[in-house]
Amino acid sequence: HDCAPRIMIKDAKWYGVPYRALLPVKVDGLLVAGRLITSEWEAHMSTRNTASCMAQGEAVGTAAALCAAKGCTPRELDVQLLRATLKEHGVYLGE
Repeated sequence: HDCAPRIMIKDAKWYGVPYRALLPVKVDGLLVAGRLITSEWEAHMSTRNTASCMAQGEAVGTAAALCAAKGCTPRELDVQLLRATLKEHGVYLGE
């Protein structure tokens, strides 16, 4: 059941998705995006739309590439390095 039309962010504002939401709780070495992320029910209604999924996909793809380059797992990745890399790629992080 999709209640997204009734749950809206007021005044054209936005919200962020923390990196930890892209890490499955009991599975190491895996990143998730879209319908698989960790969120509350209300947030989940808007995190699974195309634009949100594209942004999450870019974040997890970049994180995976950084992990491969650094030889670390997604949980060990320096989030500030990920943020800086995304910014270098022109991603708006709300700052």
